[in-house]
Amino acid sequence: MKKGATLCALKINYGQSEIWLETDGKELTQRRKLATNEVVNVARRHCTQEVFGAFCADYHIAAGHVAKLTVANLDEIAAELRLKV
Repeated sequence: MKKGATLCALKINYGQSEIWLETDGKELTQRRKLATNEVVNVARRHCTQEVFGAFCADYHIAAGHVAKLTVANLDEIAAELRLKV
């Protein structure tokens, strides 16, 4: 994974999201649509409780808001979400 990569999650509506990886505002992967609860469940499994809590709060602010997650094990999260660099 490229240094400084971030998972971006855009909640399209309350059941569907769009995700991608980016670095310095440049997209590293194609955007992928999936269920909002899938993003939450993967983050919950791979993040500490504190990191997950902060991400989840940011993610649920509103539809159209992009939440970002930067963690050391982003490779594992990207693999489970099927984001290919």
